[in-house]
Amino acid sequence: MKSSVEYYQLSADEIYDDVNETSQEVIKSEVDGINLVVFPHVYPSQKFRTTSFMLKNLRDLVKGKKVCDMGCGPGIVGLFSLQNGASQVVQADINPSAVENAQENNTLHGFGENEIKTYLSDCFDNIPKEAFDIIVFNMPYHCDEIKIDDPLKYAFYDPAFVSIKKFLIQAREYSHKETQIFIAFSNKGETELLESIFEQNQYNWELWKVTNTDQEYDNRLYRLT
Repeated sequence: MKSSVEYYQLSADEIYDDVNETSQEVIKSEVDGINLVVFPHVYPSQKFRTTSFMLKNLRDLVKGKKVCDMGCGPGIVGLFSLQNGASQVVQADINPSAVENAQENNTLHGFGENEIKTYLSDCFDNIPKEAFDIIVFNMPYHCDEIKIDDPLKYAFYDPAFVSIKKFLIQAREYSHKETQIFIAFSNKGETELLESIFEQNQYNWELWKVTNTDQEYDNRLYRLT
């Protein structure tokens, strides 16, 4: 698979095709010191710059916190959070393969359901009501109005930003007054449109962290309260 820098030059369709064609077997991976397996038909988090950037900046925030990882993929954010002191984690993904993958990695690391639970869910639809301290969404960058004919495509496309709109509406029911929501994104996507959606949903938001500003496409974390 191509390096992350090369990957950023590809279209979403090209990246999707590459993942589909090259990820035909379970592979072993390592992300920021955490070993995991990646199933076929699951977004390969270890190949993208955003994942490490996000983990680096969450490291000192998760201790003692209840964390929700939306769009969990193979589960790296949940594992990282628990290994850095999170009290409890909930993972969710719309891709059934990703849910199975995250559950497998949780088991491999010896974490049970008292510590981490995983749901097949479109945003918060299937997640029992509870308030989280930190909610993380490493969202797709592309909002092209395409037909989603494969759950893996949700890793690359959020047509018309329907999912992020739904996420932001539902997130209020899973938050308390101190909850922080972190959205990972890039200026490869429609940043102005995304920021306008934050405002339309009456969130206080800031561009909290940004890196790779010297390259064609950056990586960024928004913080919403």
